[in-house]
Amino acid sequence: MFEKAILISAYISLAFVFSIPSAALEPVSALDDGFAVPSTSGMIEASLHFPGAESFLKGPFALIGWTRPFGIEDLSVVTFHAGTGFRKGGVSLSYSGTGFELYGDETEKIGFSYPLMHNLSCGIRLTRSAMRIKGFGDASALSADMGVVLRPLETVYLAGSIEDLKGAELGDSHEPLDGRTRLRAAWKLHSDITLLASIGKVRLYDVSFTGGFTAALAQSFTVGVTGANEPDRMEFLGMFYIRGMTCSYRGSYHRDLGMSHGFSINWAPKEKQSRIPAE
Repeated sequence: MFEKAILISAYISLAFVFSIPSAALEPVSALDDGFAVPSTSGMIEASLHFPGAESFLKGPFALIGWTRPFGIEDLSVVTFHAGTGFRKGGVSLSYSGTGFELYGDETEKIGFSYPLMHNLSCGIRLTRSAMRIKGFGDASALSADMGVVLRPLETVYLAGSIEDLKGAELGDSHEPLDGRTRLRAAWKLHSDITLLASIGKVRLYDVSFTGGFTAALAQSFTVGVTGANEPDRMEFLGMFYIRGMTCSYRGSYHRDLGMSHGFSINWAPKEKQSRIPAE
């Protein structure tokens, strides 16, 4: 109980020090890990982070995710994400939130995508970021993001996104949000193995690298492992496919803070999960 109180107090202190004076407010999400990479089976989760991914989905889709960072219940993050792909593009809406009596953090997004070619799509997204700290008040900001998803080969996906294009200002501090740039790739090396790699940069922090793989152990069961720095961590995935639904467990281990646990469920008609023919 004492350790939990220390961690929560530290989290609130960091949120105040960085988010108010320095505007280091990052969008929260329950699925912000190395496995949210565009691929034939992972496009729904990727569409949460990469504007433009909606165009690779045909028909409606929905997702719900939950993560408990470092085992602290009060900091649990819930994410809802839904949308549809159609003949000339796609659209999505999402909400992520975390918080308790003393602290709260949430984001809402609406994204639009348009396919420039059958294997290339670009998109734009509007994001509202908000936070509250008891005793200090509320702050919010609107920002714009853009992204692109490319499939140069049938076995390769590439994606990039830039968050907060014009340095949106947070509340009365008039400081820009802590935007992020992402580059990610997925290469289906074998019918059962996919390699994953990503590079990310948050304005106030060092570059973060992630690398790993997923492996299909059976037709309806996939596992994965990735390693990342900034912060140093290992991530684990267990994913089941059941009648058009994908259920996954996400674990992340930090050597000082311990394990984070998360779960997600997404749905799309099986025959509509991708515009691109399966490998």
